[in-house]
Amino acid sequence: MAFNVFAGGRKKESVAYDLAVNLAAKDPAITTPESFIQRVADLLPACREAVSKKYKDESPTPFGIAIKR
Repeated sequence: MAFNVFAGGRKKESVAYDLAVNLAAKDPAITTPESFIQRVADLLPACREAVSKKYKDESPTPFGIAIKR
């Protein structure tokens, strides 16, 4: 079952940041706040790229309707 990651007004940047934080939190090598912050910073570009692709998949293609007067 798929769900919309961007439901509830979520922005791309907040989803990417949450993803990076969750991935960094699972790294057993991280032992200090500084190393945690650095790991998040290292992961963030790849997370932004993945989120952008997901956002495009979830965003409906805009369309227009011609109205004659």
